[in-house]
Amino acid sequence: MERIHTDSAAQVRPMAAIDSPGVSERSFVEALVAPANVFQDPQEVVHHPWFTDQEKRTILLSWARDELVAEQIASKAAPELAPKTRMDAVLDALSEFDPEAAGEYLSAISSIRGGRGPGRRRPWATFAPLRGGRQ
Repeated sequence: MERIHTDSAAQVRPMAAIDSPGVSERSFVEALVAPANVFQDPQEVVHHPWFTDQEKRTILLSWARDELVAEQIASKAAPELAPKTRMDAVLDALSEFDPEAAGEYLSAISSIRGGRGPGRRRPWATFAPLRGGRQ
């Protein structure tokens, strides 16, 4: 019998996989600590069936921080090289949950890139209302 867990955000999560022996689902903590090691693409976070919107936002913020640090270190170590990060994809995903934070990270990454590379202005960088109508 499959149990259903409902959290405070009224998001329903199936519990069958948790109760089944041998099934391994990455935990929120693993995703928070090293999102790029758990997910191949930021959109996997956006569409994850078990994480709440707040958990997804937190994971994407962690991922954005990691990508920002990677670009910052690379720009200081070898400024002539454009590092290959997933920052633009992470910011696109983050914008669905926290457009203001995505805009702030976009500003930071633009200053690190110094006008080079993707870093183009995103439509969500105008600080649209948060997902779910929260402000």
